[in-house]
Amino acid sequence: MEQVERPGQCQRRQRQQPPHDDAAPRHGQARSRATATRLLEATIAVLDEAGLDGAVIPRIAAMAGVAPASVYRRYADKNALLRAAFLQVLDQSNESRRAELARLMPGATLAATARELLALLFAQYRQHPQLLRALTRFIEGDSDQAFVAEARRLLRANVECIVELLLRHVAEIAHPAPAAALRFGVLQLACAIEVYMLDPQSLWHVAPAFAADELMAHLLHGFLAPLQCGPGGVPGAA
Repeated sequence: MEQVERPGQCQRRQRQQPPHDDAAPRHGQARSRATATRLLEATIAVLDEAGLDGAVIPRIAAMAGVAPASVYRRYADKNALLRAAFLQVLDQSNESRRAELARLMPGATLAATARELLALLFAQYRQHPQLLRALTRFIEGDSDQAFVAEARRLLRANVECIVELLLRHVAEIAHPAPAAALRFGVLQLACAIEVYMLDPQSLWHVAPAFAADELMAHLLHGFLAPLQCGPGGVPGAA
């Protein structure tokens, strides 16, 4: 005979069932995020140590403490991983650079601030030559235009941050378009230092080669002089 449940029996049974535990999915998501973070950090570390040619999946996976197959579960290929790593480098660099520049700049004068900027740029390339050389090579050779556009946007944002800080010395600038003149000067500095520090075969190193201190002095003069030109291109003209 079919047993008939008494009123309330079904409700008591439902109340006695253990509550649904969603801690396991949350733990899995946190572990996945931690693995992704380790992968990006390992990729950046390998690029900084061994450059673009040394950034191979087995080496990156070993440094991250994961199996190589784990990389391909998150990224379509090595280039996709490198794109994510380089964008993180640029994004974090902009944040740290903004804080560092705010601390060091502006100095008491435009010349003092520009000198601090030059020292900062030289130090950056001296400390991370492999990583920055890899970044330049990858941007130049990558076919993913969306990545290239985003990387260049972040690079431009870094330049604009520097220009904004230098504009605090606008009273010392005679040039009729101070922001444009500063932007050109910052780009000129960055490009010259990048080639000097990353390419030992460049013309900067052709005998008689410039020592770093000598180059810094020339670059500082070349940066400041155009800022003192008035509308007619004459230094100090109003």
